Amino acid sequence: MKQFKVTEQLLLKNGELLCKKPSGRSMQKAHFRQGDLDGACGVYSIAMLLNILGVFEAEEMNSNSDGDARYAEWKLINALNKYGLYREGLRSDEIQEILTKTYSKYVNVQVANKEDHDLIELVQNCIDKNIPTILGFNYDNKNSHWVVAVGYAVDENDNLTAILTLDPGNDSHKYSMWNGIIDLPKVPRKKYGYIYNSNQQSMVDIDEIIIITTKQA
Repeated sequence: MKQFKVTEQLLLKNGELLCKKPSGRSMQKAHFRQGDLDGACGVYSIAMLLNILGVFEAEEMNSNSDGDARYAEWKLINALNKYGLYREGLRSDEIQEILTKTYSKYVNVQVANKEDHDLIELVQNCIDKNIPTILGFNYDNKNSHWVVAVGYAVDENDNLTAILTLDPGNDSHKYSMWNGIIDLPKVPRKKYGYIYNSNQQSMVDIDEIIIITTKQA
């Protein structure tokens, strides 16, 4: 029987995916969907992951207040708002730079690529430690996407069969804590050999992951 492992920070309640606020005393929305015209999947993935880790309230980004620029939260919000629609998207080095400059008080950031790491094994190890990761994949030479890996599936022999993701390009599901699935293993001898199922099925290549961990108080 297939089994699913999802990071413990997520809670599905009355069809809504939630996680704890930084105070730990109340819950907040865990999934955010990007607009149809922007390339801000990296921004939404950052916001979702920091929400899940309990060190950020992404809904503050919709506040009419300018906020206090002395605080890390508003430094981050201002940095994420800097490029408007992000039509060209965000690279991993830009994500790392934004978080290092604005939010290093709360988190550590590490980028791992497929040339130097077994990314699937690394994602599984992170999920086992309740560390969601930002996962980057390519559809082709021109189009790429960021999602948040929040869990995985194994078969009856404990063989890894899928990575479970929160995709900012799609709505939340009412019945599961993920809305995207990367099927494993990779199709042999194909660059874009991973089958990714979200609102449609695509063939992708997993290129890199961004591991964000909270700093101990």
